[in-house]
Amino acid sequence: MSDQETETKKEDNKEATAAEIKDVDSLSDLSELEKIKLELKKEKEKAAKEIEEGEGEDEDLREVDYLQKLITLSVKFDHHCSMWLMPAYIDHGLKYDHRLAEAYANQLTTIQSFLRLLEKVDGVTRELVTKDCILKLRNVLQMVHKNMVMPLVKEVSLMKKKPKSESLDLFKTNWNERLAELQKACDFEYQVLDCKGFMIRD
Repeated sequence: MSDQETETKKEDNKEATAAEIKDVDSLSDLSELEKIKLELKKEKEKAAKEIEEGEGEDEDLREVDYLQKLITLSVKFDHHCSMWLMPAYIDHGLKYDHRLAEAYANQLTTIQSFLRLLEKVDGVTRELVTKDCILKLRNVLQMVHKNMVMPLVKEVSLMKKKPKSESLDLFKTNWNERLAELQKACDFEYQVLDCKGFMIRD
């Protein structure tokens, strides 16, 4: 057999192997597609059964309850900053950045508005936007902690004679309690999303 015939035979074998692999891939794709179809059918049947048994309504109520908790938390964080953080700065003779505080308050209000809108929405959209709101809420609190809470705590720790400030004590207690609640809310949706790191340690 000539070299040319040998090469031709090798090429034919390669093409045949490639065709076989392609056929196998196609069969795999079809098999995967059938598997997905079957899973979707099962999910559809499960959803229909839940609706029939009223479980779907229970789940919807749980989600609405979860939204209410997030709305309450964002309102309380906003309240704590204006009600106790600002007076705590004044008690210690420190300058309170009103513009920065207002910017954070506006962000918290926007998050509250989104969460309230979600009460009228259901399905995947609500789930995705809720998760996004949790992340945004955490990010705002991280910035409040970094730029407003910690500078105050640091200045107070350096003071030889610390003025008595009920506002600072109330802020610390409530801020930490709300963060613990937010951590539980985050654990509900995420495995690793730390909020306790923003707590005020004595």
